[in-house]
Amino acid sequence: MSTVPVSDSTRHLIAAVKKLEHSLHTSGLPRWMARLPAWWLGWHYCRMLDHKIARMRRIAHKFEQWLPAIRAADQDPRTQLEFIDMDHAMRDDIDATRQTMWELRAYCIDIATMFDQLGYQSARLNRRQRLFLAVIEHTCVQAATMQDTLVAHDTRVLALLKQRQQPHLPVCA
Repeated sequence: MSTVPVSDSTRHLIAAVKKLEHSLHTSGLPRWMARLPAWWLGWHYCRMLDHKIARMRRIAHKFEQWLPAIRAADQDPRTQLEFIDMDHAMRDDIDATRQTMWELRAYCIDIATMFDQLGYQSARLNRRQRLFLAVIEHTCVQAATMQDTLVAHDTRVLALLKQRQQPHLPVCA
């Protein structure tokens, strides 16, 4: 079970679903029909996770495509000095993307806690959540690798530029 605290909005949603379930059941509907709001919420969340998983996979794919391009530019002396992230904008963008993904991860764990508190169990939902968390972790690893590669590239380029600017001093024998 998750140790992430359930947010206020999630608490309100849990209370509303439980209240609706209770009122449906006390109005004469069988328990399984009174559980339909929780079932619908689970179905809706699965659909949302499907879209998020597809989006995270596209982001991971972009990182996978960019990484070899950066490594190739780093190895080619003609292009080595053309690419440098001086203002750290690219690294900052990657870091912001990574932070957003970790927030989504925490939200997913929070939602899992919510469904546990509702007493709602779904193999389909559990599979989606596990897949979502795995895709986020993979994408974050890709992002970290990309950031490390950028830092290493920039460090080499700056050292090369510094070396080129230093006057050649004669060697004393």
